[in-house]
Amino acid sequence: MAATQGFREAGPDMLQLKEGGGCLSVFGLPFLVAGIFVALIGLRLVPVTNAADVPGWAWPLITLLGLVFVAVGGGLVLGRRWIVLDRVRGLIRKQWGLLVPLRREEFPLQAYDAVLLRREAGDADSADRYPVLLKARTGHADFALTTSTQYGESRERAAAIAAFLNVPLVDASTDHHTVLPADRADATLQERCRLVGGGHREEAVRPLRMQSQVRESGSAVEVVLPGPGFRPGRLIGFTVSVSLLVYAAPQVSRFFRQSETPEAVQMVFFGVAALLFVVIPLRGAIESVLLTARARTVVRASAEGIVIEEGGAWRVKTIRVPAAEIFWLDFGTADAALASARREADARLTQSARPLSSSGRDGAVPRWLALVRRLVKSKGIIVKCRSGLVTFGAGLPDDEVRYLYAIVGRALGGTDKGRW
Repeated sequence: MAATQGFREAGPDMLQLKEGGGCLSVFGLPFLVAGIFVALIGLRLVPVTNAADVPGWAWPLITLLGLVFVAVGGGLVLGRRWIVLDRVRGLIRKQWGLLVPLRREEFPLQAYDAVLLRREAGDADSADRYPVLLKARTGHADFALTTSTQYGESRERAAAIAAFLNVPLVDASTDHHTVLPADRADATLQERCRLVGGGHREEAVRPLRMQSQVRESGSAVEVVLPGPGFRPGRLIGFTVSVSLLVYAAPQVSRFFRQSETPEAVQMVFFGVAALLFVVIPLRGAIESVLLTARARTVVRASAEGIVIEEGGAWRVKTIRVPAAEIFWLDFGTADAALASARREADARLTQSARPLSSSGRDGAVPRWLALVRRLVKSKGIIVKCRSGLVTFGAGLPDDEVRYLYAIVGRALGGTDKGRW
């Protein structure tokens, strides 16, 4: 098996994942050193100049505080976790310890029938995470193996584990889940398209009305996506900020004259005010105007790969992904997002035997769900590659997203037919 970051072969039929050390050790070292120093002060082994002023009850508290820091720092510096997959014994061995294993648990491999790659959405303070798990059979909980903020890294690990255990790989990082056999877990999009039955096929039905422009030349395709358009909010913000400055400037200037404020201070104050209330809002207004004229996304796809040029107010960002690094292509629509949310909710309620129902008595979609669907925007086309997930066309109508998905996938797959 090819070497994979975070894994090593611990034996002929054993795969080991080791976590801990590295950056965590560097981060925990200051806590450990500070904790030892504070604990020694509390034990009065390190003298301090104001020892006579410290009450007797404070020394145990200082020692306790130092021990807390020692525990936290020691756990970060010395703490390790091991997960060993043993094919011969059919076991998963999970171990914890300080440099060496001190505690362990064992789980049967027969309770899991696939490797699962999921996506956990982050928030404003954290990035998305892509955990790799062993998918449990009915009645068991999934077994978490490892996680990463990089899709490509988690995808590589998941493929290596699937090949080692000879179980399918379920990629659930987007709305449409894909199931890959163990021997094709690391196959590229073109390799899967060449295989009989490799991947699903999508009809290329062109909508009557489209926001994007499509130009096909042989087996290649170019898609021009419109920009976000003019944002009047920035122009309104510029007008309001300048009006506030014009209104307040005479009064502030009168105050400076009455208080005989030095001219240098006045110049600095009005310079900062002009920067905050004129220059920065003006830059935002200019960017909004330039985005209206220049902001567009050009996507070029062929059997060699895909090139995405995202136009901005000041420069163009170019993303190039060779075909050899593309695992698969997916798309996100409002219907797919709601179906994915329902699927995840049903999976969480399986153990409680309370399946989620989103249909009316006659099987029709309830009104509240139809209203929610109108508020959900499409995610566009998603390119799954070794460097991560690359997205374009978000916010387009669902039928246009499906059409672009079909023609871009056909170009990347190297097929000349209307289906891929």
